Amino acid sequence: MRPLRRGFTLIELLVVIAIIAVLIAILLPAVQAAREAARRMQCSNNMKQIGLAMHQYHSTYDCFPPAGSVDILGNSTGSGRVPQTASIHLRLTNYLEQRAVYDAYNFLIGDVFQGAAVPANTTVMSTSIPGYLCPSDPNPGSKANLAGGYGVPVTMVNYAVNGGVNRWNFGGRTNGTAWWLGANPNFGAVVRISSVTDGTSQTAAFGEWVKGRSGLNAPGLNLVYAIGGYLNGGPAADNRVCQSALNPLWDFKGEYWTLQDTGRGGPYYHVMTPNQNACAVSAAFGNTDSFIGMSSWHSGGANLLRLDGSVRFVGSGVNLATWNAMGTRALSEVISADAL
Repeated sequence: MRPLRRGFTLIELLVVIAIIAVLIAILLPAVQAAREAARRMQCSNNMKQIGLAMHQYHSTYDCFPPAGSVDILGNSTGSGRVPQTASIHLRLTNYLEQRAVYDAYNFLIGDVFQGAAVPANTTVMSTSIPGYLCPSDPNPGSKANLAGGYGVPVTMVNYAVNGGVNRWNFGGRTNGTAWWLGANPNFGAVVRISSVTDGTSQTAAFGEWVKGRSGLNAPGLNLVYAIGGYLNGGPAADNRVCQSALNPLWDFKGEYWTLQDTGRGGPYYHVMTPNQNACAVSAAFGNTDSFIGMSSWHSGGANLLRLDGSVRFVGSGVNLATWNAMGTRALSEVISADAL
């Protein structure tokens, strides 16, 4: 008598396949979430290193590094009349294990002259600094070469210094962590720890933003929208005007990391809460104002470096008044411990 061979029935096979599919459906989001948690932690660590570098710079020069240079007349275009237009990112490379990059850059001649890159600094301008890139932002950014016909690529940053809130609501003077060389009365107030009377734990130092998409102008966190002007009647009106903006202005956020321009190597501002529209007025190179704020691909918010060196994840729904206060260094606002 031949022994019976027992195999899987079709129903049993389908049940096993269904169980495997359910397990994959359960595990895949968990794996993705774990990977994003690791990326967010790396992003936070990048910002902590920036915070340490800022304090090392302060120990050396008794001030935080300048964001660039604005002359007495307000000129910041890199036309050759304004010295030391290098971004804060460049000044920090000396403290971020990038001494070779720092030594290779000529601070006296700047980056851009009449809209084209300066030949002597194109190598540094095309050097990508890993510690300035958030691993959660998969967009490589601009694919173009430097302006002026150079065969080297534009490079990007995901982190920017805090420029404060709209200075036009506060007598025209900047009020964040960023300050500029050049003795301009509205931009030239040197920022030291002693200048931060609101407290270093209640003042933003650096924030992150989503990089632009090389001029694609697709709506989203990458895009900077056009607004008519910066005089809108106060912080709430500033926010409302930017949120209602619909016309694309430019889509190159984060490019030219060595430049001092807002939205490029220069500052972000605390006008908009995280992951809202970014806005600016049409202007040439050297624009020092914007409503370009923080943004990220982290779920629900973005990382913020405070001047005490700590990094805090801030939700997109943070209160606007609290967010405005976090952007200023000496306006006597009080932020409760659970406000962020």
